[in-house]
Formats: sequence, structure tokens, C-alpha cells
Amino acid sequence: MITVKCLGHIGTAVGGAEIKLDMAQVGAAEIVDILRSRAVGPDPGFSRFNTLVMVGDGEAFVPATSTRTVMDGENVVLIPFSHGG
Repeated sequence: MITVKCLGHIGTAVGGAEIKLDMAQVGAAEIVDILRSRAVGPDPGFSRFNTLVMVGDGEAFVPATSTRTVMDGENVVLIPFSHGG
């Protein structure tokens, strides 16, 4: 199980501040795509290009530039670039 915390308007778009993904492993960019597909409305306002992904102990990156695989048991935080703090 991978736990994804969705900050700011990402949580609003996907209908919750925390999402559980029942997956053994998944690419960080794919997590963003999965959540975009669950979002309400045609434009969820976030993508793999304007979202910061933080994994586990604070490793942070933009998913469009990373091949990072997230494993079962890891925690992920999605932070929109426009997040207020």
C-alpha cells in the first residue's frame, strides 16, 4: 500500500487529502497521472510538470524529470507549485 498525501488544490481536485494506492510499486509520474484521472472536472490543475513529489525521508523532485519508483509501504506527498505554504 502506498499512501499519498495531497496538499492544496490537489486534495480538492481528487476529493481527499489522503489517497491509498493498493500497488506494490509505481512510478512517481504515474501516481500523478492516476490521481489526475480520478479528479473531478476536465482540468484538475496539476500535472507531472507543476507538482513537487516528496517521498519518505524528504527526497523531493518534479515527477516529469524523474524515473523514481515508489515502493509498497512508502509515503508520498504531492505539493502543487502554487501551494501557499
